[in-house]
Formats: sequence, structure tokens, C-alpha cells
Amino acid sequence: MNSKSILGFVALLVVSVAALRVYSWTWSERLLAPVRVGMTRSQVQVLIGPPQHESTNNGVAAWDYTRSWSRDARVYFDTNDVVWAIETD
Repeated sequence: MNSKSILGFVALLVVSVAALRVYSWTWSERLLAPVRVGMTRSQVQVLIGPPQHESTNNGVAAWDYTRSWSRDARVYFDTNDVVWAIETD
């Protein structure tokens, strides 16, 4: 291998890592973009699928779609199973 091919490989590697990082930063926003306040729990599940994790606190349910490589992606439901908040951080 000559120095030009090594430099090209390193440049391609840096660009690829940067592209994957940008993808991981924007994944949660793109996933939850179609979810709107006022949707029901079943509508959300049909639209984007089941959550990775579900928790409940004082009747408020939180569906967590966060992946290990992504930013936070959560949908909160009130006691009537209606979306009242969407969190992407």
C-alpha cells in the first residue's frame, strides 16, 4: 500500500464515522416525527411499533424507544391512554 491509498482509506473511515454519528443523533427525531399529541396508545403502536421499554408512574405511562446508540426517544400517555408529551433529547 502506498501513502495515498492509506490516506484515502483514513479519510473514508473518518467520513463514515461522522455520518453514523449524525444518523444516531437524528434517529429519535425521525422515528417520533409522525407521533402527535392527542393520539391514542394503539395509534402510536400501529404507527411506530411497540416500545423497547414501558414504565408507569402515578397512572402516567411512558413508552421508551431509546436505543443504546441514540438519543432519548419517549412518548408519554395520560391516564386515558392519550399522548400528552413527546420527548426527544
